[in-house]
Amino acid sequence: MHRSMISVKEKKNIQSKKRKWGRLEWLTACCVLLLRLLFYLLGNKPQIGEDTHTYVELTWQGFLRGERMPLYPLLIWANRLLFRDGYLLGVVGCQIILSLISILFLYRAVRMATENRGIACIIAFFYGGNPWIMNADLTILTESLAISISVFLLYHTVCYLQSPSLRRGMAMVFFVLSAALLKSALSVYVAAYLIFMGIQFFCEKDRRKITIKVSAALFGIALLLLCHAGQVWKNAGTFSLDKVGVRLMLVTCLETDLYKNYPDQELVEKIDRIFLENDKAVNWAATDPITQLFGEEYREQNIRIREFSRYCIRTKPVVYVRYLIGRFVRVANDEYKIKQSELDESPFLFRVLYDTSGVLFPIVKIGHFYLIGGATFLLLVIKWKKEKACPWYYLGTSGMLMVILVSVIVEVYSGYVRCLSYALPFAYSGLALLLRDLLKGLEKCRE
Repeated sequence: MHRSMISVKEKKNIQSKKRKWGRLEWLTACCVLLLRLLFYLLGNKPQIGEDTHTYVELTWQGFLRGERMPLYPLLIWANRLLFRDGYLLGVVGCQIILSLISILFLYRAVRMATENRGIACIIAFFYGGNPWIMNADLTILTESLAISISVFLLYHTVCYLQSPSLRRGMAMVFFVLSAALLKSALSVYVAAYLIFMGIQFFCEKDRRKITIKVSAALFGIALLLLCHAGQVWKNAGTFSLDKVGVRLMLVTCLETDLYKNYPDQELVEKIDRIFLENDKAVNWAATDPITQLFGEEYREQNIRIREFSRYCIRTKPVVYVRYLIGRFVRVANDEYKIKQSELDESPFLFRVLYDTSGVLFPIVKIGHFYLIGGATFLLLVIKWKKEKACPWYYLGTSGMLMVILVSVIVEVYSGYVRCLSYALPFAYSGLALLLRDLLKGLEKCRE
């Protein structure tokens, strides 16, 4: 009798807790949904960015030259087929729907990884209410889709780690492929997941059959990207997934004055002359006339710029490394917030909503990625040493943040906030892991 009464009480307590958590989840969902609906309704849509035309006007020849990856132009083309003149609103609608779905998937991923519904609600609330992400949803650029696809990839990776199967492994591969076809920068996911599967192969012997099959699929994606890089080399003179990578090396030489070490002093003087005309500004307005000095055709320019940049960097590699370190330091303070120029063009009610949301949702900085990545890496080392087993969530979070940060900050010369946008889901999931460990530490202190 006593035992049955206790079991009944325990069942009631469990049911009561479930109802409380259910109410918190619904409250979180309603708050985020209300905020997002207001944001989407009041904001300017669709917003046109500086690079929007390169997606809208992409041709097959432009794709082969590495101007853009095909997924986003395909989305634009499909919406143009469905909605004709209103196709850009259709693209924004697709981005909004996927972005809303991604909140649920991030919640589920965090809940599985932390086994804590409260932390999952907190992360979903702050991710879902991030004004920068919502603004990206209204913009005709790839950032919104890159963030959503990264969330879906994160979710399926957590599912795979919890219960490895070929189906879940192929779901991961699908989103790695989707990411690579969306942005050339996201091809770094292919390399990251190949490394991840390699570590799994040696650490998890019972999963080797699945690991080999998933790795084979990833190698297939890598081969596809290499074929595309070969086409870009044939058409644009650079073996990469986009045609501008070589020109970013030129920007590095200009910013560091390494171009002055080139033996052709006549060319150096011409570059100096163009620089003086542009007040020594390193931007496309200044670099466009400089690229013309390397030839008339785009392919010839790229080949000669690559040779020029490599020679200049090799003359003083220490200066180049110091410059890259300085770049990491400089961008740490870059913030995920809407530009003032964009706000000035927005309706009054939207500006009021944005200012109000800024009180609830603190601004994320790139420096926060450093802190979260460093903290999760430190915990990775401690837990691996202590438990004698790989803590996969910590490895994945710190590894992805490190790979994304290094690949982007080394490769680009401006627009770091946009270019690093797809690191946001991994930063939020890393924050969830840190919160879980903090709560566990506090519980131990109380005991």
